[in-house]
Amino acid sequence: MTKNQRSSNPEQEQTVVGDQTAGSSSPPQKAAPAKTKVKQIGDFRLDRKLGQGGMGAVYLAHQVSLDRPCALKVMSSQLSQRKDFVDRFIREARVGAKIDHPNVVRCYAVGEFKGVYYAALEFIDGSSMQDWGRSSDLLEVGDAVHIAIVCAQALGYAHNMNLIHRDIKPDNILVTKKGMVKVADLGLAKAVDEDQSMTQSGTGLGTPLYMPPEQARNAKYVDQRSDIYALGATIYRLLTGVPPYKGDSTLELILAKEKTTHKPASQINKQVPEKLDLIIDKMMARDPQHRYQTCDELLADITLLGLENPSLSFIDSDEKVVLGASQGSMVQSRVGASSASNYQPEVTIPKTSKEEAREQRIAAAKADKSVWIVRYKDRTGKEQVQKMTTDQVHRGLATDLIDEHARITKNAKIAMVPIGAAKEFKDQVSEIVLKKQDGKKKQEMKSIYDKLDRQHKRRKWWRILDNLRDGTLGWISLVIWLAVVGLVGYGIFLGVPIVWKMVADNFGLTT
Repeated sequence: MTKNQRSSNPEQEQTVVGDQTAGSSSPPQKAAPAKTKVKQIGDFRLDRKLGQGGMGAVYLAHQVSLDRPCALKVMSSQLSQRKDFVDRFIREARVGAKIDHPNVVRCYAVGEFKGVYYAALEFIDGSSMQDWGRSSDLLEVGDAVHIAIVCAQALGYAHNMNLIHRDIKPDNILVTKKGMVKVADLGLAKAVDEDQSMTQSGTGLGTPLYMPPEQARNAKYVDQRSDIYALGATIYRLLTGVPPYKGDSTLELILAKEKTTHKPASQINKQVPEKLDLIIDKMMARDPQHRYQTCDELLADITLLGLENPSLSFIDSDEKVVLGASQGSMVQSRVGASSASNYQPEVTIPKTSKEEAREQRIAAAKADKSVWIVRYKDRTGKEQVQKMTTDQVHRGLATDLIDEHARITKNAKIAMVPIGAAKEFKDQVSEIVLKKQDGKKKQEMKSIYDKLDRQHKRRKWWRILDNLRDGTLGWISLVIWLAVVGLVGYGIFLGVPIVWKMVADNFGLTT
């Protein structure tokens, strides 16, 4: 609060934020003055209350010094009296401030003002996927994969800093009005090598619906695979409309995760492809050893599917954020609503088709009478050096007689250069390289699919064996129970006449 602001209201005795007293001064009169709400905490001017949580309240605020909006999290007065909660509050804010990633909600500042502890966070002008998920519609597969890729990139960045989120869920995935996906609430994040005393043994933290079973048992020793499980459970929820496991209590939920298997997402939502289903299953494997070990491994598989929407289909904006073609980087494209149909991307587009361009290249090659000295390896692997015309070199590339590793020169006295460096052959060599890369990508995808299929079949056989074991034990238990009941009944049948005879003899009831 500035000096001018303080002097403009000299009779204000007490200011409060929710239940939090911010400061006081001596009353000018004996009558108890009325309480008024705080308008500013340190460098942050409060605009309106956004919500209330267990730790305190969150306000839409404006950072005066840097002239930017933010979400100000204010700790409640009760918790402010407890040193352990204050230490955790400050630690959480500092953890969040370490992560500077475009898809992670940033922490601007943390501090204390007249007994009020606060943390300033990046303000997101949108809503969470939890809010979107309350509608009756299921998320499109392309949108779900888009969100999975962005979240995996953000989490991978945090994991590389030895930070684990520990509370990934739809409510902590925010989407701005332009469609930028942000991972939020790093309040439960912890450094892998931090003091373990900050995490109580036997407490799970996080959200039971989405956390992995090992985190529910003990949150002290979770690692990046726990975040991958929670992300898988979150994507499952967005695609199916239901969480993967249910229970009437937290204990039942934990037991369900440890003892049962969730229904495949494709059985609930027929639009989910089998390959995506297998990836989600691997993300949510009960044993951490059977999950993706890193977010990079997950991204390698899920991006090869090619299912992601470039931008979120449910976002209605003239300036949508799209998933870039290069490593999934987020870029923003401006498309006016009135001229969307006439929008032309800012890229160079050839005026002719590939076929026409190839015909022109062939015609130019025939007209070019230049002679090249070409060094290449033939199909037997033997190195050859021959003189060829431009047209012959083109034909050799087209028939795979010459590959992209060949070297050429027009003058024997000049050192040879890679064939792709010559402008006459640059385009054709580029096509060959791209074609081979595409074939390699397809082969890698087939290999990944085969690996996922083998894992799925292996788990399927284990499930069958588990069911047989459970069924066998059930039948054995039933047989044992029936045998015990039969023996008891037989004992009663034999014992009743004997007991009756003893009673009759003692009381003279026999005739």
